[in-house]
Amino acid sequence: MPFSPFVFRANDIRGLLEEIAPDLARQAGKALVVKTGAKTVVVGRDMRSTSPELLVAAIDGITSMGANVVNIGMCTTSMYNFAVASRDDIDAGLMVTASHNPPEYNGIKMAMGNGYPLSGVDMREMICDGAFEPSTVVGTVSEFDLLPSYLDKCLAGIEPNAFAGMKIVVDYGNGMGALSVNPLLKKLGATFSELYAEPDARFPNHEANPAKDETLDDLKAAVLRENADLGIALDGDADRVAFVDNEGKTVRGDQTLALLAREMLATRLGASVVVAPNMGWATTDMITESGGTCVEDKVGRTLVIKAMHASHAVLGGEVSSHFFFEETSNLEAVDYAIVRVLSLLKSTGGSFADLVRPLRRYVNSGEVNREVHDKAATMAAIEAKYEPIATKTNKLDGIRCDFDHDWWFIVRPSNGEPLLRLIVEAKTETLMQEKRDEIVALMTQPV
Repeated sequence: MPFSPFVFRANDIRGLLEEIAPDLARQAGKALVVKTGAKTVVVGRDMRSTSPELLVAAIDGITSMGANVVNIGMCTTSMYNFAVASRDDIDAGLMVTASHNPPEYNGIKMAMGNGYPLSGVDMREMICDGAFEPSTVVGTVSEFDLLPSYLDKCLAGIEPNAFAGMKIVVDYGNGMGALSVNPLLKKLGATFSELYAEPDARFPNHEANPAKDETLDDLKAAVLRENADLGIALDGDADRVAFVDNEGKTVRGDQTLALLAREMLATRLGASVVVAPNMGWATTDMITESGGTCVEDKVGRTLVIKAMHASHAVLGGEVSSHFFFEETSNLEAVDYAIVRVLSLLKSTGGSFADLVRPLRRYVNSGEVNREVHDKAATMAAIEAKYEPIATKTNKLDGIRCDFDHDWWFIVRPSNGEPLLRLIVEAKTETLMQEKRDEIVALMTQPV
């Protein structure tokens, strides 16, 4: 069938509304059953304008192949993850969502029965082939209210009203997050205010992408205005969560991973934590100082999940604020991440800013993206300049060069775009800016 080849991505299927059509969703449902041999498939969707019709088409494809459907309706990706992996009778999963992408996008995530994601790239040939022999028996469709059991999982071991007196601001970015986070915080007894809680796929207030610091401006202002203990920001489908401290400063994803490791390793010394080469020194230092072992893998949701399974890690994360837990089948659960961060903050008795301050002893540029059409040649030029003088070089994902404990950088090529992604970290602001500008100049000059 003539589907755009560009919608089949490493982690999912995603593209413009006209590309992600009901015919594609129907084919994806059929292919999922054939690929996994599923007898029962859980399905869900986000709030985008075309998501209802896409879900109907996917259900039609699944049931036409004889598999039964458990429909959890509108949900977060974290809830969908739990639905797929927590029930023994579920053999596969499909969710219609385009995460934080703009309103003109939609997409489809698929997974095996243990929650392990199926790559859009790997599913492309089967979906496009179209040669599916329908079953003589049509599968059934049932509905399931997942939220109570999901919240019970995230709150296991936590006393009701455990965080009474804590003041929180939450920015949902008009995504799906209020569906679970609002009742979660009520059960925890926290005092909280909300920004942009109404699901609205037009994202009228700001992009629902907490990895971009500018999307946190309203949250930071609200935290300071309300004298809150912290702020929480969710992305569109609520599989990523970012934090703002009580001084209105961003807590980067790798810094949050370090805090989660500190809290979780207190009772699991020696356990593994999955990290990536674009993470800061302070993060890996805190993990090892807390008694953990760092397991490094490339950046990417599917790769982190694979590494979690392979290393039997208790925790994994990304700078983009995806966090993965052994307790949630090695998948994201933003609500569980919130509970764990709040537990650490309560146990220390201090402010969130004081808790994060040791992780800010180095100056980090954040991710700098530049359009580069000959990525290989530019990467080779950067490697030729810096590898001979680096103290340590890491080529697991792009190239990372460390220079004693003064500064480091990583440059990685984007998988799907003509971009190079740069992060620089240094002991001082002056050194970070000098090296960042130096490497950006190399990235943008003709080669």
